[in-house]
Amino acid sequence: MPGAVTQIEDHKGDHYYDVMKRIHETIDPRSYLEIGTRTGGSLILSKCVSVAVDPKFHITSNIIGAKPACFFYQMTSDRFFKSVDIAPIIGGEIDFAFLDGMHLFEFLLRDFYNTEKLCGKHSIIALHDCLPPDVRYTSRYERDSDIRKDASHPHWWAGDVWKVPVILRRMRPDLHIIALDAPPTGLILVTNLDPASRVLENGYRAVVDEFSQLSLESLGLDKLSEELGVISTAKLKAFEDIASHLS
Repeated sequence: MPGAVTQIEDHKGDHYYDVMKRIHETIDPRSYLEIGTRTGGSLILSKCVSVAVDPKFHITSNIIGAKPACFFYQMTSDRFFKSVDIAPIIGGEIDFAFLDGMHLFEFLLRDFYNTEKLCGKHSIIALHDCLPPDVRYTSRYERDSDIRKDASHPHWWAGDVWKVPVILRRMRPDLHIIALDAPPTGLILVTNLDPASRVLENGYRAVVDEFSQLSLESLGLDKLSEELGVISTAKLKAFEDIASHLS
């Protein structure tokens, strides 16, 4: 039998910034949460009340723009979710969230279920870096540059957060998930949320133990794409497209 597919062509869809911008424009969120802001390249797209979390900001431009308010929390996401009550700050639920923090699946999984608690049923949570085009980008350690030295983009590092949408598919079939071929490393959109669900939180230890043993080398990029049902960003050009694919 042939081995698992470990490298595919780079994604050909719209850049994830363009997709994020389109979502902001079409759903017009009242509130936005971002985990892993870093330089602010994605935060700048928001025009609503926004909350940004990062253990060490490196803001390089005017990211306030048209926002009526923007709150910065320079701390880990775990500390943020434990110590900050953002509902009174943003005036209710989170309408749109972008999770791009630590590139280890156990961190992103916690960020997801903690964010879901603060959302409404029709809110959207976006996950970055979950569709790497090369398994060499999926080391659990960013400093493993030797693994990526012969890759097309040796500076890319996605970690193993690709496991999170797989976990969501298997453990939370109630969620509506769309996987997009947005360069450089994919974009996942999740809605039909249930802020009362504790399935992921209660099963956290067991699922981390289980998925720690799963490698993308053994699963294969083709199987990952098949399981997640990756589609082209061209299919999300208008509000009706987004609504139809996330319902």
